[in-house]
Amino acid sequence: MPRAPVPTILALVLVALAPSCSRKSHGRATSYTPPPMPAGFVEQAGTGWRIALPATWKEVTQRGPAAFAVSDPQAVDDFHAYANVVTEAFSGESDSYAKANEAGLGREARATVEKVRQEVIDGDSTLILESRWAPVPDRPGGAVSYRTMQTALASHGTGYVATCAVASSAFDRYRSTCESILRSFAVER
Repeated sequence: MPRAPVPTILALVLVALAPSCSRKSHGRATSYTPPPMPAGFVEQAGTGWRIALPATWKEVTQRGPAAFAVSDPQAVDDFHAYANVVTEAFSGESDSYAKANEAGLGREARATVEKVRQEVIDGDSTLILESRWAPVPDRPGGAVSYRTMQTALASHGTGYVATCAVASSAFDRYRSTCESILRSFAVER
């Protein structure tokens, strides 16, 4: 039996894959299985969202657009690690919302986006953004450089951002905690 030339096979593969890759954003992953809740975490929920957080972290008064916020009672360099959920109107898909948030971080004078990873969170294609923030010297407790890890999801006309923030000096120690928080994030479908 004659073998097809390699260019012909390659062309057939590319044609077969083209329809699945032509979209600018990707929807939900049909085979997604949520991660198990890490030991020592508890689930918190608000209107349209839920997230798992360390059981020792305490709810704090929300500032600005945060729908929910918790912080670690133990400070590092006078900075309490925290996690929050922010919501706003957004009619697109999670991937588009994440890219819009990445662009917004790029316009923040104090923020430097250090790492961007394409991930699947709650079955949606989205980004995990890691940023370094310069201190705010004239604000109480603001004289510490900190890092954030964020992800964004969108559903039913609302955009949701989950953030985990830690003093820069402690980020490597908290990395797995922040990863677990973001991977647990889910929105109502």
